[in-house]
Amino acid sequence: MPNIFFLMLRRLRTPIITLICIYAISVFGLVLIPGVDNDGNVYRMDFFHAFYFISYTATTIGFGEVPYAFTNAQRMWVLACIYLAVIGWTYTLGSVFSLSRDQAFAKAILYTRFKSKVRKMSEPFYLICGYGQTGRLLCKVLDEQNIRFVVMDLREERINEVALADYHFDAPYYSGDAANPELLKIAGLDHRLCIGVLGITGDENTNLSIAISAFVLRPKLLSICRSKNQAVSDNMASFGTNKVINLFESVGQQFQLALHSPAVSHLRNILSDFPENPIPDWVAPPHGHWVIVGYGRFGKSVHAALTLKGLSVCIIDPEPQPDVDPACFHLALGVDAASLNAAGIEHAVGLLVSHDHDANNLSALATARAINPKLFIIARQNLATNHLLFEAFKPDVTSIRSETIAHEALRAMSSPLLSSAISAVELQTDEWAQQLTEQIIAVCQGQVPENWTIKLNAKNIAAVQAFLARPNPPLQLTHFHSSVLDHGTTLNCIALLRRHAGVETLLPAADTILSFGDELLFIGDDDARDSHQAMCSDISHLEYARTGQEQPQSWLFRKIAAWREKD
Repeated sequence: MPNIFFLMLRRLRTPIITLICIYAISVFGLVLIPGVDNDGNVYRMDFFHAFYFISYTATTIGFGEVPYAFTNAQRMWVLACIYLAVIGWTYTLGSVFSLSRDQAFAKAILYTRFKSKVRKMSEPFYLICGYGQTGRLLCKVLDEQNIRFVVMDLREERINEVALADYHFDAPYYSGDAANPELLKIAGLDHRLCIGVLGITGDENTNLSIAISAFVLRPKLLSICRSKNQAVSDNMASFGTNKVINLFESVGQQFQLALHSPAVSHLRNILSDFPENPIPDWVAPPHGHWVIVGYGRFGKSVHAALTLKGLSVCIIDPEPQPDVDPACFHLALGVDAASLNAAGIEHAVGLLVSHDHDANNLSALATARAINPKLFIIARQNLATNHLLFEAFKPDVTSIRSETIAHEALRAMSSPLLSSAISAVELQTDEWAQQLTEQIIAVCQGQVPENWTIKLNAKNIAAVQAFLARPNPPLQLTHFHSSVLDHGTTLNCIALLRRHAGVETLLPAADTILSFGDELLFIGDDDARDSHQAMCSDISHLEYARTGQEQPQSWLFRKIAAWREKD
């Protein structure tokens, strides 16, 4: 896109030429018309004085007649020049105001500002393509964690919301097609501080284009994309997308886990939730007859989980479903008592309402609960703005599309170790999960814990000190449970996972001796995370946690301490 200054000059070409001509004619006229000096001698004004006079007179300022009083002929000419200048300036200013209201020119200014802001980004940031419900939720969480981001969305009204959002920093934003690789490049895809790109627009073809662009321009960059069907998911994965979020597949897998291992499912929800949120409620879907109202992709995923468990299911949908057993299907909207009774709502243990419209879901929920108040109800909420209505009905589980996608995305963004840990947790027993859940609740006082990763590599000065400069006493995991401010105080944290030489261990023992190259995943509160950051950035803090003795800070005292150790 051309430079804004030259673009403005091109659009204002005619008014500017008009002004130049008016000034040139006015100056030339004053030079040609003879005047009289103070001694009565004839003189001709030079070009400098003529231009000086016209410059302040044309703007209606007026400083008097210079260098001498004018003759009548000169004053007649100046009078004509004043009217010409007023007309010229009116025409020019009108053109400027008209240009300022021009949508194309305003778009060019926004584009230039956006490009400049992205280029000047000095901290790591994520490129978020799509500012719908999911995008807004992710931006809010990232902002609370002081992580920078750049936002793009095709719809201008959504982008305008970024400017009105109460974020802690001025997030660059632009309304444009994220499927355009050139625009993605301008938005920071190839910026050295871009740490990830998220394709979470409502158009999965656009998300696929984002995945392709990320793979071609930045093959090693973290990319997270949303899809709606398996074919597009597979296509995204073939282009190296680190995380493909298939909403309906994820919902089905989570529901199946809740049916099979409710304690494991509860622990998974805790680890996947947003930090500092209240611990999510326990969800244990009952076994028995279920009724599904709305057989879209959401309903199909839950139906697959129920039938896999061997439970009886009856489906209600306004569209014919040839792949469903006619004996278990009723053609209706499912908001009336007749269709719900025909599906067996009276003796059902559970109800899923999963229409694309919240009004139908709320209507079906209210009718079904009036017939069978003991139902376990799962409600699909399509719009986040309807949360008050769903809270009033109090379903046992409210599945909000934007939150589900945001949880999956945040998990992939937080740490690769967290994804590995959650996958390992899903293979554990309910008893094991229940014990760990109780520990988390006690450590974090009923809130979803923070999570962070410590890499004991060459970039970690504490690791270099512990394994190379001073390997004794050996660095153990228990040292990371001790506060750097008070050696006798235990931090509120849990070592969830250790990765050593490619081997991952859940809940490693406190007396585990660590090795160079280890990766550790911790969960806990803010104080524990800050303490670990201090340990990894300051050798003295690590030595205090390891030995319980305060280390000398100056070079001289460190030399004296080393000399005493040798003796």
